[in-house]
Amino acid sequence: MFKLIHTSDWHLGQNFYGYDRSEEQRDFLRQLAAIVAQEQPDALLVSGDIYHTAAPSSAAVSMYVEGMLDIHKACPDMAIVVIAGNHDSASRLESDSLLWRLAGVRVLGGIARDSQGLADLERHIIPVKDKGIVAAVPYAHRNSFPKVSDEDIESGERQRAYFEALLEHVNAGNPYALPVVLMAHLAVNNSDFTGHDRNMTMECVEIDTLGQGYDYAALGHIHRPQQVSNHARYCGTPVPVSFDEQCEHSVSIVTIEAHGALPQVTTTAIKNIKPLHTIPAKDPVDLETALTMVEQRNDVMNAYIRLNVAVEHYLPNGAQERAAKAVNAQQGRFCEIKKTALNTATGPSRQMTVEEFNRKQPIEVANQYYLEKIGRAMTDDEKAMFNYVQQLVEEESRQ
Repeated sequence: MFKLIHTSDWHLGQNFYGYDRSEEQRDFLRQLAAIVAQEQPDALLVSGDIYHTAAPSSAAVSMYVEGMLDIHKACPDMAIVVIAGNHDSASRLESDSLLWRLAGVRVLGGIARDSQGLADLERHIIPVKDKGIVAAVPYAHRNSFPKVSDEDIESGERQRAYFEALLEHVNAGNPYALPVVLMAHLAVNNSDFTGHDRNMTMECVEIDTLGQGYDYAALGHIHRPQQVSNHARYCGTPVPVSFDEQCEHSVSIVTIEAHGALPQVTTTAIKNIKPLHTIPAKDPVDLETALTMVEQRNDVMNAYIRLNVAVEHYLPNGAQERAAKAVNAQQGRFCEIKKTALNTATGPSRQMTVEEFNRKQPIEVANQYYLEKIGRAMTDDEKAMFNYVQQLVEEESRQ
């Protein structure tokens, strides 16, 4: 049996609306060390996005180092495998990888290449005693994967070819049919992206891009825990990164009885000592009601607070200051007011052709935007302001 703990997307060093999150992130690392001590797994897999930025602060790096050493001490015989995510710097994460091996930690920041520029598959294959084999693939853009042979192949197809070749190589060197675990940091099509920034462009792949021959795919990148197939899973964030990550935050405990068997997955919840609350959680209310709700709640202390407010046009003057004062009075951390227009249009936006756009005046385009996004036409004052700004721009362009 191969037993592992799967975690990812720690986002250490995140600055959240100006607040330092190190206290709660250190607490998560302590919880993880306790889970490791209790479970005594064969491996801990960290599937990318260790840090929130590619240039983490020295404090964030120290937190990572101290946390990993404590986790290693909790189960010295456990293998630890870490891959870079899209938020990480591959070179920075891998720079001290040789030193980390002294603590049983394998770190892979980028896709390895041989002297000919072809994929060095062997460097991504990590045997875990006589328990299993980990094939670890850090984040890379689909066009950045190296060729696996001298055969000419378009860059867009190299990702699929890489995963197929890697798993073929693993299974060719697996005479005792040990369980095979694939690690990757990417987005699989048809996953539940709830909680991610809606404006973020996410490159997705089909699940069959990962190839065949693995028993469990330990995926990172998507923040909501979920199974994407019987053999592939996102463990999700252990500490929420945004207010919209309203789900259980946990680490996944995975056992695989034998190569070819279905993995058995359970989760262990992570308690966040500084939770993220949206008030109210669902339908927006007017500002006065939201402020009253803050005053009446008993879970604001030490929490990050976002108010969910319905507005007709704009927030009243002083709204931010009043909200901050109400939250601070409860010893919470005020972050923002989420505004929802009362009369927001419910129909889908109509795509405008280039020809239609060219025939319209700028004020007409702006008014259509208001109708679709805010649910009303522009007021006379807004039209006057728009025309004034347009006139200034036109005068400046003639100079």
